[in-house]
Amino acid sequence: MGEVLAVVSAALFGLGAYGALTSRSAVKVLISLEVMFNGAVLAALLLTSSTAPGAGFQLVLFAVALGSVEVGVLVSILILLYRRMRTVDVYQVPGLEVVE
Repeated sequence: MGEVLAVVSAALFGLGAYGALTSRSAVKVLISLEVMFNGAVLAALLLTSSTAPGAGFQLVLFAVALGSVEVGVLVSILILLYRRMRTVDVYQVPGLEVVE
């Protein structure tokens, strides 16, 4: 069971990284970052469940709180970005140019 969860965790993190690196929309990048965050939380939960069974519950509560704060801050930044630039395309935001 642990090996399956480790593979799922790695797959979530990999899919999130791919989505964050290939998306132009800031909303898609935000969703991809959340998928990466959930993959990392699943891996951490898997590690803590094998060493200290009671510690996993506190980790999940902390991760849910951290994730909700992260989403709240990032959504407010996206709203501000849309109001100022009239776009959520990350390639059209000044200062976020791609360095080659």
